[in-house]
Order: sequence, then structure tokens, then C-alpha cells
Amino acid sequence: MTDIAAPNVSPRNGKPGTPPYADVWPNRKVARVAALAAKGYSAPAIAAEISDGSTPSQIAHMIWVWGIQAGSSDTRRSYADVPVPLAAKHRTALAAEAKRRGMDLSELLQKVAVTLCRDDLFGAVLDG
Repeated sequence: MTDIAAPNVSPRNGKPGTPPYADVWPNRKVARVAALAAKGYSAPAIAAEISDGSTPSQIAHMIWVWGIQAGSSDTRRSYADVPVPLAAKHRTALAAEAKRRGMDLSELLQKVAVTLCRDDLFGAVLDG
């Protein structure tokens, strides 16, 4: 099995005087990056997950070169679906709250998650 390489590209976008190079990644790394991207991980999250010195820019470039699609039907570049298994009683409670607020379940969950991140409420929510 051969490793996957990017087409010859220049480190300075093909400007004269810069040598072309091919970035070769082992198949295992390619598969892991592709799997994480398909799950909706961002390039910075993938770089942090694989922790091998790859930068988010390198990850993003290789995802683009390989034509990997993010794990989402959403066409906005940085958005992805995040599947979260929930018990029926929790889905029911969340759906009822969403209805009271005039939202659908996915809108409510998105607003909760965004607010949690934006206001750094992880400790308040997770630690009691």
C-alpha cells in the first residue's frame, strides 16, 4: 500500500524560485484525519486530536486536496452535525422546552451549546 501525497505544490503558492514539494502522510494518518473530518471535527480539533505536530493549516489544506466532505449536510464551511445519543425522557423534556420557546429541538440544542461555549459555562453545568 502506498502513502498518499499532495500534488506538487509550492510552499509559496507556486511563486517563481520556490521549489515544489510533495507532502506525504502515512495511510494511517490519512484515514484518521478523514474519519475525524467526516465526523465534523474542525482542522484545529483534528490537529489537537492527532497531536503529531501537524498544524490546523496543514490539516485543512490536505482535507481540501483530498476533497473530503465534512460530516454535515450544512453548506456553511465551519458547521457540522454532531450526533448526540439521548434517552427518550431527555429528548421529550428538551422538545417540550423547545416548543415553549417556539423553537425546534435542534435549534434549542444549538443555542444551548453555543451559549455554553461562548460564556464558558462548562464548570457551572458539569461541576454542579
